[in-house]
Order: sequence, then C-alpha cells, then structure tokens
Amino acid sequence: MTVLGKRIRYLRQQANLTQVQLGKLLGCSSSTVSLYEGGQRSPDTTMLVRIADVFDVSVDYLLGRVSDPAQKGNIEPEPLDPHSGWTVAEDLTPEGAELLEVITREVTKRFSKKDRGDIYSHDHPGDK
Repeated sequence: MTVLGKRIRYLRQQANLTQVQLGKLLGCSSSTVSLYEGGQRSPDTTMLVRIADVFDVSVDYLLGRVSDPAQKGNIEPEPLDPHSGWTVAEDLTPEGAELLEVITREVTKRFSKKDRGDIYSHDHPGDK
C-alpha cells in the first residue's frame, strides 16, 4: 500500500465514511476508492485535489510530503532577487551545484546585457 493509499484510507475511516460514501462525494465508484486505497491505482491531479478538499487537507499531506494534515502548501516562495546574491546552491548536492554553475555560465554567455550587439539578427536555429 502506498502512502497516498494509506492516508486516503485513514482519512476516510476517521470521517466514518464507507468507500461507497466517499466515492459518492468524489464522483467515482467505490471500487475506484478501493483501488486508490490499495495503491493499485493513482488519482489524477483533479481527483487528488478533490480528495484533499473533501478531507480539508493539503495535497502535500496526501502525497506524504508533510506529516501534518492541517499544513497547507499555500505559502508562495519568495522570488529570487538577482541583486541580493542567490543562495540556491546551498541546498544542492555537489553535482547539482556543478550543473547550476554550468547552466549559469551558458545563460550569462547567451543573455548578457553587455556585448549583445545584433547576435540574434543573423543567428537562427538550424543555420549552423
């Protein structure tokens, strides 16, 4: 059984609902609920949101990303300010940090405000 299946079953039992009753609330059959709970089938994103709404929990909780069912993932991440010095690499593995460095160099080369000239006027995909 998957984390998702276990959590759906747990929430259904806590709400004193049968699989038939939950199926009616979700607009699906009781056999579909059974397949979700047993981990033999995964709900699509629309159904996942519907399940979260029925039980008033976050999708992150259903998927096992957080352990608190009341914790909602509505917090918007702060936008990165390119002038403040990014600290994204601190949370990356060495391989991820290296890849980020390579990507940053390539983006800087292609999109630098300095020396742009008219590089795009004669560079077309497929001309090389």
